[in-house]
Amino acid sequence: MTRTVRIGSLELRIFDDGMLKTSLDLLSDIDRGEAAALAGGQPDGSVFIPVNNFLFQREGATVLIDAGAGNTMQPTLGKLPDNLRAGGIAPDDITHIVLTHLHPDHANGLVDDAGHAVYPNAEIIVLAREHDFWMADDGAGDAEMVRKTRARNRINLAPYRERVRLVRDGEEVLGCTALCAPGHSPGHTCWRIASGREALLAWGDLVHLSRIQIRHPDAALSYDLDKEQAKQSRRRVLDMAASEGLMIAGAHVDAPGLGHVVRKGTTFDLERVKV
Repeated sequence: MTRTVRIGSLELRIFDDGMLKTSLDLLSDIDRGEAAALAGGQPDGSVFIPVNNFLFQREGATVLIDAGAGNTMQPTLGKLPDNLRAGGIAPDDITHIVLTHLHPDHANGLVDDAGHAVYPNAEIIVLAREHDFWMADDGAGDAEMVRKTRARNRINLAPYRERVRLVRDGEEVLGCTALCAPGHSPGHTCWRIASGREALLAWGDLVHLSRIQIRHPDAALSYDLDKEQAKQSRRRVLDMAASEGLMIAGAHVDAPGLGHVVRKGTTFDLERVKV
């Protein structure tokens, strides 16, 4: 059954790509016992988090936010195309894919196992800063993770080469305004999606472990390329979402992936939306 929510006149649909197994061992700058109490999980520290994707239609466009992991990461992932079909949306129907960033669980699902476009009619919209970093040549000092992600993104974007639209921070496309929130990756982007007086903020990987990092914004993850910058971005965006009363859509926020950020003293919490 498709989950939907309305933002102004816009109908937002939630589709999942599956569950991603991660670990509290990847966290830093927070007491491990406190993190475990908040996140739950297994005795070995493993935690399962959702990989959420969001879709809306307007102005004759069918817009998907991020593309999932495909079959490249874990057997619990790669379910997005089938879930779209079950919801009455064929991959061919997608006209635009708005990317928050180019990490594997957001971009590897752009292509199938043979490297062909899963969404053959889609234009890819991504912040130029993000695209240029991940499509650059490797440097002598680049970490292995950077090298591997770059190699994979050359595969991911190859069939879309003539249909990649690069945007600047603050630029609007189809009512989606790019808000750069760097740190997790150099051009990690939150997308503000307006509908009348209301707006949604699709915040990508602003948080990975939503039960922890909203209450403890300084808790960092080893996947952050610049963890101090990621902390600054997280606090800034959490403050903006709380101040403006924005509904947020998080790639790794517990089901249904939507909520409102509220202030709790000097920090924040999330009130999830019922759908």
